Amino acid sequence: MKLVEFKEFNRENIVQAINKRKVAITICVAVILIIILTFILLYVFNKNFRRWADIHVLMKVVNEGSLSYIDIDESENISIYTYDKYVALINGSKLEIYNSSAKNVATQEINAVNPIFTANGKYLAIGDKGKQQIYLVSGTKILWDAEIDGAVSRISVNENGYVSVVCMGSTYKSVVCVYDSNGNQLFKTYIPNNTVVDSTISSDNKFLSFAEVNTSKTTIQSTIKTISIKDAVGSSDNAFVNTYSVPDNTLIINVKYQGSKNLICMCDNGIYSLADGNMNQLVDFNQEGKKYSFAGINLSNIIYEIEESSDGISNQTSNVILKNTSSKKDREYIINGIAKETSSSDDKVAINLGNEVYFINSRGWLIKQYIASQEVKNVIISDRLAAIIFRDKIEILIL
Repeated sequence: MKLVEFKEFNRENIVQAINKRKVAITICVAVILIIILTFILLYVFNKNFRRWADIHVLMKVVNEGSLSYIDIDESENISIYTYDKYVALINGSKLEIYNSSAKNVATQEINAVNPIFTANGKYLAIGDKGKQQIYLVSGTKILWDAEIDGAVSRISVNENGYVSVVCMGSTYKSVVCVYDSNGNQLFKTYIPNNTVVDSTISSDNKFLSFAEVNTSKTTIQSTIKTISIKDAVGSSDNAFVNTYSVPDNTLIINVKYQGSKNLICMCDNGIYSLADGNMNQLVDFNQEGKKYSFAGINLSNIIYEIEESSDGISNQTSNVILKNTSSKKDREYIINGIAKETSSSDDKVAINLGNEVYFINSRGWLIKQYIASQEVKNVIISDRLAAIIFRDKIEILIL
């Protein structure tokens, strides 16, 4: 009888111990969840906490020497660009392709004495400026190449591999050629008297837009024209959809489709949104009290501008403002220091201060902060990585 009572007594103790353990575990899980939720809320809504957490908790600071790198010879004339998850180097007649681990994964023969690049997603378009040769690269392969009439001036590619090339020096002052992703030339459009400064193709492959400048008159006149690609195949004369005129004495710098209909134009006086025949200014570079040092439109759904402010030599800041071109909402990130160079791709912007590089996303959040012990010459980013270029090496940062 006593033995049974003893067992029952022990069973009760075991049950109580298990219950206490369950309560303790539940309390610990609840506390952890509350801490995580609090961290997320503070990170999202409190800029000062987010800046502290990026450095001390999330460890977003990267130092020179901790990354994979490619050795380069500063005495050689090497052209460098990034696309997708690769870094492309052109040196002489060779295109060398490196992966994110700085391993040479392909070497291709190429004819580009003065290469110009543009990338979009997995595609890299290369033109030999002032010459006739163009190439389209994806992954580690050259998908196609072509020789054009006239001299290559500008080249662009959309996310589907459709390429537009601006040519000079033919019978006409400018010619714009359009190719599909297989290298088939779809059509040419001829501009007899004006200079075309840039071209772009919409993400649905339906429209070509190009910017032309007329400098023959007393005032500079700049226009952006949009062509239906479907209608232009066969005859480009009847394919024009819209023509936009910017204010007189305004120079167009570049144009970019963000999606299928959202056409963005950057001029020397500001950034404009063009749609359905209407033109709206998104940024005014001549706004009183503002000092803009850099701006860019080569992104997915945003544009960016950098405003400098200074309160003495020791207190100089760069305010990075990112504007969503659809919602018109602004995000910002403030950097202590003056930007020397910027690079952008997809939804990311790199700001090079010389010995520091900040990588910011479209939400205005820090992706990485890179700190160097020597001067960074250039930074070029793709959707997935950054090439941080020094005089004797390229360090590769995965974004």
